[in-house]
Amino acid sequence: MARTRIPTPHGTAFLHLYHNNWDRKEHLAMVVDPAQFAEGPQLAPAIRSRSLDAVWSETETEMDRITRGAYVGRLSSTAHAASAPHTAHAHTHHPQSSDNIPSPLIRIHSECFTGETVGSMRCDCGEQLDEAIRLISQPIALPTGTTIPGRGAVVYLRQEGRGIGLLSKLRAYNLQDLGHDTVTANLMLGHGADERGYEVAGAVLRDLGLGGEQGESVRLLTNNPDKVHALQKEGLRVAERVPMVPRSWQGRDAAAGDAAAAPDVERITQGQKESKERAGGATMIGGDAVHGEDLEKYLRTKVLRMGHMLPLYLGDDP
Repeated sequence: MARTRIPTPHGTAFLHLYHNNWDRKEHLAMVVDPAQFAEGPQLAPAIRSRSLDAVWSETETEMDRITRGAYVGRLSSTAHAASAPHTAHAHTHHPQSSDNIPSPLIRIHSECFTGETVGSMRCDCGEQLDEAIRLISQPIALPTGTTIPGRGAVVYLRQEGRGIGLLSKLRAYNLQDLGHDTVTANLMLGHGADERGYEVAGAVLRDLGLGGEQGESVRLLTNNPDKVHALQKEGLRVAERVPMVPRSWQGRDAAAGDAAAAPDVERITQGQKESKERAGGATMIGGDAVHGEDLEKYLRTKVLRMGHMLPLYLGDDP
């Protein structure tokens, strides 16, 4: 329905808002593809919405298209050009283009008011959202020695509390304070441990030309094997699962020299080291690592009861 430029602490993203006939909610996609601002042929295809670039009516004007975000290049008071529907997913090959360009990095992220908006440390959702945007925005070094801008997308699904809604989520928090973990608390309230669905995410990715038969395969940023299986069930091609290790765990491993977790701590970058000097903001976008006793319990439950693929530390209590 709309696409607009959003400057973030990690660089520019294009925020897309979708309507759908599956659950009637407004879902979002944050597309990182700064090469769309550049002129001339690009090494990688543009990540654009097929439905946004389509013709909506015979009477629509160029300004109608630009206002909803169906434009090319960068908008300004003196420069603005609507996109052409027949070139929505066209890709003009650069003379040095190769088949060694990594698949776009994708994150499927579910809404979390408590973690993203008020900075709750009962979960790491706010940090994960920020980290996903940061990782996707990192420049990509190609085998040829060429560097291209980071590219990919965060699909933001409006399914609070692993699908049980904010009201039940808050009640589940009280049950957790009584000694139950997040899975048991959901079950006690009559919900499933995880009620999220990924049908809309599959539709959004296909609209962006990602993962479908006619688009690029994707690298999925997740610790949850269920997300990989869910997207594959939707017919999307997942080339690789990329782990997302909590920042507080990475830092602790690095300080302790934990050899068992060495492959994961190698993912610490200069950008993360610099972020340690900033105070964590309540919204966590551009903030610091989150940590605390409640968060540690939550992360351990993810690993031990929900099958998330994260290393636990030697010497931790079972």
